[in-house]
Amino acid sequence: MSVSAKLDARAMARPARGTKLRAQARPRTTEVSKSKLRPKLPTAELAFRIYASFRAHPHICNVLTHISRAKWSEVERSISSILDPATTSDELSPLGRNIVDLIVAERGITGKILKPHFHAVLHRLLDPPQSERLIRHIEALFRDLELMAQHPAQPPARSIAPEESDRARVELH
Repeated sequence: MSVSAKLDARAMARPARGTKLRAQARPRTTEVSKSKLRPKLPTAELAFRIYASFRAHPHICNVLTHISRAKWSEVERSISSILDPATTSDELSPLGRNIVDLIVAERGITGKILKPHFHAVLHRLLDPPQSERLIRHIEALFRDLELMAQHPAQPPARSIAPEESDRARVELH
């Protein structure tokens, strides 16, 4: 992706020390034309761009390095599965569950940093309806994970084979 900027004639000359070059202001585009400029990104490409933005942020990078045990390929894989609309909370890895918690819950300093950062990246990369749909999907994953944590499933009762039940009755008497 390249961004072109036209410089005015004064900026073409070497600026004085300590001053910056200024580009001419671009004409503003409307929301309709913005959506035409942003093609829909495949999930893998979107996951990579979010992964790159997380790596570029010093605090988020440090925390994700810690919780992933420095396995950044697993971080990218987890982000990709989180962004996939077909993914359910049962299909998330433990790392994916931690990342969902960081994105949604706003717990601690990292959650308060990561959530707005993630939303800003999504809004920069996707159209507003797409980004909102994805945010709702991730929030639904989080709600499911919270419900599972509050009400863990009981392990299924072990079925007793008929011969074991007869043996148990005989031993009891």
